[in-house]
Order: sequence, then structure tokens, then C-alpha cells
Amino acid sequence: MLRFIKFNLLLLLLPLALIGQDMPKTHTLTLPEVISLALDRNLLLQRSGIQVQLRENEVESEKADFKPNLTASAGVSARYAAVGRDPVWDDGSFTDSASGSLNSSLTLYRGDEQKASLEQAMSSLEASRKDLDRSQQQVLFQSVARYLEAILNLKAIDIQTEELATRLENLERIDFDYQNEIRILADVQRQKALVADSERRVAAANRAYENSLYLLKDLLLLPPRDEVVLDLDDSDWLEPENIGEPSIQESLARVFERPDLLAQHFRLTAAEQNIRIAESGKKLTLSANAGLRTSYSSRSSIGNFGEQYFKNSPDISGGLSVSVPIFDRRRTETSIVRARLQQDQEELDLQDLEQVAETDLRLAMLNFNTAKLQLKASQEQLSSAEIALEAEQARYDAGAATLLDVTTLQSTRLDAAVSVEESRFDLFVNRLDIAFQDGTIESFLLNQLNTNILGLE
Repeated sequence: MLRFIKFNLLLLLLPLALIGQDMPKTHTLTLPEVISLALDRNLLLQRSGIQVQLRENEVESEKADFKPNLTASAGVSARYAAVGRDPVWDDGSFTDSASGSLNSSLTLYRGDEQKASLEQAMSSLEASRKDLDRSQQQVLFQSVARYLEAILNLKAIDIQTEELATRLENLERIDFDYQNEIRILADVQRQKALVADSERRVAAANRAYENSLYLLKDLLLLPPRDEVVLDLDDSDWLEPENIGEPSIQESLARVFERPDLLAQHFRLTAAEQNIRIAESGKKLTLSANAGLRTSYSSRSSIGNFGEQYFKNSPDISGGLSVSVPIFDRRRTETSIVRARLQQDQEELDLQDLEQVAETDLRLAMLNFNTAKLQLKASQEQLSSAEIALEAEQARYDAGAATLLDVTTLQSTRLDAAVSVEESRFDLFVNRLDIAFQDGTIESFLLNQLNTNILGLE
């Protein structure tokens, strides 16, 4: 009976334990923490890291090609056979034998193929390392941009919620005046429409905020069910006056040292080595080999196992071999043509990448300067709209203005407030984009945030 009770208690507690394991967690994240998580968990960086390891393995393999190989073999056998015309089961004998060998070979010359293959592998390794560096910069930009997008949407919720509260308050006043026959029904309905519009805007802002959090969790590989809280206590780095002014000349000088451009240079070098590898098919191959062999047979009369195997039977051989290609059905020529075409392709890719890099940098500069002008204009618009709204509200309360005049200015002030926040974030993101385009995003973030970032030091 006691065992039955324990079994039922276990069945009851097991679902609770499983539910406890699946309970969502809450992550309170600052921007440095988001960056650290992205660098540690992002799949793109993990794939790039694996690619680097594969290239390192290829380099080790090519280095080993310069060393001799050594093969050891040993074998034993036993035989039972007849020694005459009588059946084997009447007149048979048992013999045993053993053999062993050591063989070594070394390629002395293969038309520069070995050296070119090693240099190609090393160039490919450096290209993969630079690709990893660029992937890290991409993840940095994406993580910061998505974090800022979530903050912007959170700010939009605050603005729209504040506007909703103001419109609800105005609705109460207008409805009170309507009940006292001071306002007409049209004013009440117009204000209700504005309240409904604010409720719609708040719902849209909440949806945009939740959507940005899902995108952020996807980038950080956090479970979608987990909650994310953005920590904005220390966000002085976002203030426009704390954003450094970029230098177009310095950025243009650095853009061609960007990791992805350097990676393309290494790929071009690898393509050049591939031509050498293809051309080596026309040249001779020189190899050296050496061998040590020994054996033992019970049928031999020259001694026992030790004497035969270690004294009488061992023999040593060595030699050189040369092979010269004469006719290979034009395989070498076609390989050379393919290698040269691949080199041409890499050169075109490099030219295209350089063109795109400079264009993107200049566009980032243009967007940054435009964001500064937009921020200034939005701030002036907001200031003017608030002053005008305050004056128009006073005129409305005195009966000298219409509700339409007030609501029009309220909409103008709301749009200006949203525009100011968007311009502030655009200014930082565009400055970040400049650092991303000229390849200095790591140092920019360290200087801007003025704190240690795990994985970025």
C-alpha cells in the first residue's frame, strides 16, 4: 500500500517538475550585455569559427606533405599440406611462416605543386580569419541595431500612452462641457475618434515592440518564451552631444583595410597559387623510396625464427623514381585555363567589393549628416508645436478657438515628438554604420560605451 501511494505521488509531482523546467526566464539586458551574448552565441560566428578550423586543418595537411611517410607491415601464416601422393590426412606436414617490412617514400620534387598548395592553404586560412572578423562586425552592428530598434519602439509606447492619457483627459472635459451645454455633440464624437486613434497607435507600438524583442532574442539565441527587459539606466552614449563626429578622410583611408577586403586579397592570392598548382602538371615528379623486409619460414633450414628473421633474411632497398608527363588528354591545359579564369573572377570580385565599400561608406556619411539636420529640425518643430498648442489650448478654453484647431496642433506635436526620438536613434545608428563600413566598429563601441565588453576587448 505504501509503495502504491509513493508511486501516485511521483506521478503527480513529475508534471510539476517538467513545468518548472520549462518556465520562462527574465533577462534584463544592457547594450554591453547584448553585445557579449551575441558574440558568444551567434550561429554565424560559430559557423565562421568552424570554417577557420577547417582551413587550419588543411594547412597542417599540406605541411605534412613535405614529410616522408613510413608504413610498417607484418604477417604470419600457417599451412598444412601433403608432401607426397598419399592423402593429406595420411601424409601431411605443418609449416608456418612470418614476414615483416618497413617502407618509406618521399616526394622530392613535384613541379612546385607542394609549395604552391601550402601557400594556397595558408592564404585560404587568412581569408577565413578575416571573414570571421567581418562576421563579428556584422553581428555587432545587428545586435546594436536591433537593441536600439527595441528601445525606439519602447519610447514610442511611452509617447503614444502619454498622448492617449491626454486625449482621455480632454474627452472628460469636453464631455463635461457637453453635459452642461457648453460644447456640441460633434466635439465629443471628434474627441472620441482621437481617443480611438490613440488606442490604435498604442496597440501598434506594443506590437512593434514585441516584434523587435523576438528579433533580438532570435539573434541572441534566447528561447522565444523568455522575457527580455531593456535596461536603460546608463544610456548617455545615446545622447547626440556624446556622439563623435566622423572624419571622411580617415574613414576613406581605412575602408580598404576592412577585413572582408583583406579576405578577398587573400582569396586572390590563393587563386594565383592555384595556377601554379595547375602548371605543375607539365613538370616531372621525383620521388625517393626505401624499404626494409624480412621473413621466416619453418621449411627453411638456415636457422630458427630469430636467426632467419633478424640475421639471415633482412634486406634493405632504396631508389629514386622519375615520372614525366607526356600526354594527358589536355587535362593540364584545361586545368590551367580554369585556374586563370578563377583568378579573373576573384579580381572582378575584389573590384566590385572595393566599389561597394566606398559607396556604402559615402552613403553612411550622407545618412549621418542628414540625420543631424533632421534631429535639429524635429527638435525645433516639437518646441514650436508645444508653444503653439499651449496657446491654442488657452484660446480654446476661452472659447476663441475650435476643437479642430487644438486637435490639429496635438497631432503635430505628437508627430514631432515621435520624429525627435526617431532622429536621435537614426543619428546613432548612422554613426554606427560609418564605423561598420570603415571597419572600426569595435573601437567605436568601446569608446562610445566607455565600459568593458566581454568578448570585445
